[in-house]
Amino acid sequence: MLMGFYGWLIRVAGLKRVGGLRLAVPGLLAVILGAISGLGPAPALGEPGPGAKPSPPQIIEVSKAPKAARMLRQAALDYSPRMSQAERDRDFLSKIAQAKQLLGVSGKLLELRHQTMKLIPPGKEVSWEDLRRRRHAGGDQVGVTLSVPVWVPAKAKRIGTYAGFEKKWQTVAQNLPRPSGFVWFAANMADINDQVAYRAERIQFEVNSKFAPLAALLLEYIFREGYYEPQKRLPLLVVRSGEDTYAAAAYSGPVAGECLTYPDEEGASLTARVAMCRYPSMADIYHGRHAVTSNHRLGLALDLNDFNYKGLVDGPPNPISHAARQYNRDAMHKLDARHLPAWVYQAAKKLGFRIPQEWTYFGYNTDWAHVDVGTK
Repeated sequence: MLMGFYGWLIRVAGLKRVGGLRLAVPGLLAVILGAISGLGPAPALGEPGPGAKPSPPQIIEVSKAPKAARMLRQAALDYSPRMSQAERDRDFLSKIAQAKQLLGVSGKLLELRHQTMKLIPPGKEVSWEDLRRRRHAGGDQVGVTLSVPVWVPAKAKRIGTYAGFEKKWQTVAQNLPRPSGFVWFAANMADINDQVAYRAERIQFEVNSKFAPLAALLLEYIFREGYYEPQKRLPLLVVRSGEDTYAAAAYSGPVAGECLTYPDEEGASLTARVAMCRYPSMADIYHGRHAVTSNHRLGLALDLNDFNYKGLVDGPPNPISHAARQYNRDAMHKLDARHLPAWVYQAAKKLGFRIPQEWTYFGYNTDWAHVDVGTK
């Protein structure tokens, strides 16, 4: 049975052409086998990875939201030596309960949406650019910048992002209204799937201060899993929360990156081929605009590894998709580590987030990158 599985991998990695590019067998085979094998020995269960304990999630300007900053410190996760999976999960659940108590959330997280909507004058269009400057009843500013630890591929590069109240992301990319954080870019599939070689970094994004403690808990839990077990390191290259329209700069020059492409739009086949995608600038990969009703305009949502790789068949990490293969999250993650595995969605659900399986984007398409507080 094992030989049959490896035979399938060899067939997947056969010499094929994608957009005129011939793929070498060793390259794709190494990518896929490396992702599944872990590319080397990993520490024993509960044994921390190399390096010092990272700084916990933090609000960049504490003076803007001192209460939220204090909640982050109070509900920070434990990094005791040799914590087992069960111990880490118990700590996670206890900190979730503590954060909700500090926030005064007694029921569903939808309460945070209702509280935030009350800050918007009647008849005024919901806009993060307006809302982020307002203040909650306790005095904290709504919009804050959150910095959290993340794992990134060894050769990943940091890319600045910009935001504005614009109808088109191209306007943001060209005019660069104001900086809003940064994302990470990794071009090579072998680098993306070499989780043991990842380095610990940080990522910054804007978020509602009422949502910050909960967003921080999910993202730190994801990081901590990889800290204790390198084979569970997940590359969080993109995290987005509060914004109307965002984009990277249109002035980076041409960019190329590898992704997987599939034989159909709707099927379950995992027979992937590596495609080299080329774009005029980083803005073509990193951009987005949200509907007026979106929780992103309230800073109450998270997009994790949301990319815009065009020219592929249902292949970019976490696309808005209706392919049956997308429900096999663990298999997708093994083929391309930028896809979120099932345990991430399970952790999000423990926090009370609405997860992709619980809503559709349009028709029966699912937005796999998005979790939020719900809308009803």
